Amino acid sequence: MLLQIVLVTIVVRFAQGLECWQCSANSFKECQKTGKLVTCSSSEDVCSTVVRRYFVVHRIWKQCKQKQSCSSDREQNWDKFGGGNNQCNENFRSSVCTCCCEKDSCNVNEMCKAKITSNTCSAVRPNFKHGRMFCTNGNKVGSKYLFSCTDSGFYLNPAGHSTSQCMGNGEWTLKPPCCSKQCPPYIPFDLVWVYTRKSREKFGLIRRTLRQSFRRLRQEKENLRVGRIVYSDVVHEEISFNLRADWQSISLEYIRAQLDFLPDSEIVNTGAALKYIKETFFAKDHWNLSHADVVIVTTDSDSDDDVTKVAKSLRDDGVLVYSVFLKTSENKPNMQELLDIAGEEDHVFIADENVEGIGDRIADELIGHLCQNLCDE
Repeated sequence: MLLQIVLVTIVVRFAQGLECWQCSANSFKECQKTGKLVTCSSSEDVCSTVVRRYFVVHRIWKQCKQKQSCSSDREQNWDKFGGGNNQCNENFRSSVCTCCCEKDSCNVNEMCKAKITSNTCSAVRPNFKHGRMFCTNGNKVGSKYLFSCTDSGFYLNPAGHSTSQCMGNGEWTLKPPCCSKQCPPYIPFDLVWVYTRKSREKFGLIRRTLRQSFRRLRQEKENLRVGRIVYSDVVHEEISFNLRADWQSISLEYIRAQLDFLPDSEIVNTGAALKYIKETFFAKDHWNLSHADVVIVTTDSDSDDDVTKVAKSLRDDGVLVYSVFLKTSENKPNMQELLDIAGEEDHVFIADENVEGIGDRIADELIGHLCQNLCDE
């Protein structure tokens, strides 16, 4: 019963959407007194505050609003030509100010004052690779920068960040974008795939999971190298291989045949396998390469050695670590250990015997991490 109550609470809260203060008043005091907190519709994703003033007469509106509409109104705060005739300015006898915010109740105490505190914004970098930019009036208040990508195969990132305006507080409405290749399929990264010798009977499922992930990523082969670690009490170097681009040419039958020659061992030292990866695959001389590092640990049993310290060390070096547990009727996942390996709950995956959909989920996670900071390259 308790579980049902928690689930219902979560669903209801999610369905409620954003909460904003709503009022129509002649003063902020009246707005606070007569207004109320309302739940926005699914299409309204910001809280809006509009303040109109003529000499000492005020009119205040607070409400839910669509983000695009509110942002468009807010752009009118500043003189787009940078001449100082700002629509929102306490120094003028009349003023209209619009403010937008995106958190629950964020407009309750919003005064929406836009007194000009700066006449300029920081200069935008002049070197806009693979594209061009145009500004209406330099970095003066009200000026707009327009960005576009001109080289074939390059796109604005983040998408939609084609215009940014200098506001009276000295800030641009949007961070300048960059022109990058479409991600995916352009995701340059190195992947080390780790699995235990004990899980050899499930190797076909593991391999299918990995291939399913790359099918979802639509990965370009030249941007991906894969390494493989097979381990039990030790890393079996004779059938492991370092980072290479032609990994897909290795047949399933060949790998299974190699696994049959390994000595039997019931010991699983996942910590030792991760240490081997850190010292052999991702040593310091590897850090100079301009692509991400990913480790996927696939197991079906608990580790017999400690995984916490070495896994954290890998993550501190910037390596994305994922743990995949192959669940059957005979074994249960140790969630704490899987979390100690991956570091985040979103990086832990539990797969049943058909692994259906697990590849898509891993791919979505990889895309979320590897495609979000392309402008920092």
